[in-house]
Amino acid sequence: MTDKTLFIHAGGAKTGSSALQNFFHLNASRLESLGFAYENRLHIEHDYEIGSANGMLLYKILSSAAPTDNEIDSLVLSYFGQCNNAICSSEFFAEFDSHSWKKLFESSMRLGVKLKVIFYVRNVIPFLLSAYDQIIKRHGGHKSFDEWVEKATWQHGKALRIIAGELPQSSIQVFHFDHIRKNLIRGFLDILGIYSSSEVDPIDQKRQVNRSLTSEEREALITVNKTLGAAYSKELSELLIYADPNARGEPVSYNKTTADSLQDCYNTEVNWVNNTFFNGQAVVSVLPTQPVKKAPSIKLETEPKQKGNVERLVLGWTLEKLKTIKDETEQTIAEAVRVSIQNNTGKFHPDIPADFDVLAYLLLNRDVLHAGVDPIQHYIDYGKNEGRVYKFLNGQNRYDGL
Repeated sequence: MTDKTLFIHAGGAKTGSSALQNFFHLNASRLESLGFAYENRLHIEHDYEIGSANGMLLYKILSSAAPTDNEIDSLVLSYFGQCNNAICSSEFFAEFDSHSWKKLFESSMRLGVKLKVIFYVRNVIPFLLSAYDQIIKRHGGHKSFDEWVEKATWQHGKALRIIAGELPQSSIQVFHFDHIRKNLIRGFLDILGIYSSSEVDPIDQKRQVNRSLTSEEREALITVNKTLGAAYSKELSELLIYADPNARGEPVSYNKTTADSLQDCYNTEVNWVNNTFFNGQAVVSVLPTQPVKKAPSIKLETEPKQKGNVERLVLGWTLEKLKTIKDETEQTIAEAVRVSIQNNTGKFHPDIPADFDVLAYLLLNRDVLHAGVDPIQHYIDYGKNEGRVYKFLNGQNRYDGL
């Protein structure tokens, strides 16, 4: 038996994982001096970057089809470096099935490593509000919360049931995120037993990573997402968030019907979590821990500045994006025309009209332009049969199919 302990930080999702992981990364040397390794970490460009933490290697191998025991054991040991304690963090661990947790527990038993799984659970509606913002920021979401939540899922209950089904109770530590979020880093160091030995910089404690959106940011992103889909949501959201990383997120409103429906859906699951991990006390709930307090006077003072800043950033981004699209379009047209000129045989093809205008065909048939294909060949293969317009009609730049 060894005297090693592996601390698996498994999320859950939307419980400050990114902030904890960035703290681990930025303070890896300090943690190592206290006997806690944070190995296999991935590089981050700046303090607020949303990284993948150091648990991705373990997540991938345990999620793969048929890893060998030796492969799993070697990777587990690599997290310890020169220490007897190791921190391995990824909220993707919350997506493990029973088989993956079983493989990890069996590895710890073979190696004589004590396994400690740390999981933060969040109240249902606050979790869903945060997840809703993530959909807007990263995946082009534009529905209202009341619409979106109908198909959303509170992931924490399911994840904890799977963990509890494969690991002994002594290996699982569950904490209520809503009660400790303001002292998240201090609380984690307390779990490790080293808070008294390691001072926490106030900047580290207050740092928000992957924060929620302000109302103005959310409104701007939803407008862009409705028009462009998910193509630019990540790029624009990071521009807004990194411009003001410490802005306070503002939750969206939801109607009473939604709240009642979520309580009906999740009360049983929430009760199971409380009975299993909090001695039956009503710690976790469906509703927020306390109503969101509004401060109209403060909002009136800060809203114009924030809104102006968001509008300025979005406008600048839009103009730059339009310039990029213009440049890319011009390059696409130039390349398509070049290819057509080289393909001289196409101009003499019997299906090509004598007055065929390559540039007009591209501009009037946007799908051909964006595909970057030879317009002459496209007309031969598809355009003629589809009745595509190949020249400007009566001096008008139009395409009846648009």
